[in-house]
Amino acid sequence: MSKTHDPAWELAAFTERPWFPPETVLNRDDNWPRITIVTPTLNQARYIERTILSVVNQNYPNLEYIILDGGSRDGTLETIGKYTRYLSHWKSKHDGGQATALREGFERATGEIFAWINSDDVYLPGVLRQVGSMLREDPGTDVCYGNMHLLDETGRFVAERRLTDCSPRFMRLGFRYGGLGIYQPAAFWRRALYERVGGIDPSLHFDMDNDLFIRFVFQGGRFTFVPRPFIGFRIHEASKTFQLQDPHKSELPMLIRRYGLDQSSMKGVFLRTLVRLYRAWRHLVQGDIWYLMRRLLPNRWAWVS
Repeated sequence: MSKTHDPAWELAAFTERPWFPPETVLNRDDNWPRITIVTPTLNQARYIERTILSVVNQNYPNLEYIILDGGSRDGTLETIGKYTRYLSHWKSKHDGGQATALREGFERATGEIFAWINSDDVYLPGVLRQVGSMLREDPGTDVCYGNMHLLDETGRFVAERRLTDCSPRFMRLGFRYGGLGIYQPAAFWRRALYERVGGIDPSLHFDMDNDLFIRFVFQGGRFTFVPRPFIGFRIHEASKTFQLQDPHKSELPMLIRRYGLDQSSMKGVFLRTLVRLYRAWRHLVQGDIWYLMRRLLPNRWAWVS
């Protein structure tokens, strides 16, 4: 594979330095829906500059970008300082954790569309314009979601995770009985839906995204799939996804009790299998047979579901 067709090389080039005209980021074009991106961070100096550049290099003409740092002492603040001109708000102080920071960020937000990107991940080129255009033209969509690339700690592309479109019925079944979900880093949602469900639960530490999306689904949010990768999702030993290999850190049992989810009954097993078969069929319809075959092969990234 040549460098020009290597997704990791293209992403590295996109996030290696500023590519944006300042006036595009600083001005506000109300012909585009305002998108608010929140980045919570703590001691991610190794990665955060690429995260920031992946946002501002989108050249999105109606962007609100908020960074909330939990009191970093590793050089993160020096990196943020290089880009404060392009931030709508930022601060650094000890907080109650990621969920608390996210809730504060979205409470400050003025955008119509919300998303969060963690300070070790990166958006792919053109994502914000595609999302903004789609949600502007389709006012009935509440949540827009796409696929994601998996990156190792050096930024090397190691795998991909693809999703499919899904009927509202199967979306509800999948979230209640298992077998279906969406990837938070590759999702954008409307402010109105976020406020209707009550926003981020600041008491959670690991599964605040699952908690939020369960409420989106159960409150009747309409989901639309865009068949392209939105995000480069980095896996490294300090990441929460890596830490969640320890089942004791999962908050899923609490969510099961909170929302009456069914992960263990015979009915639940049957419906979860049905949902998985539906997903496989949708993948086949959209031409993902080779992707499905690769997912069946054993590899070190299989645990990232």
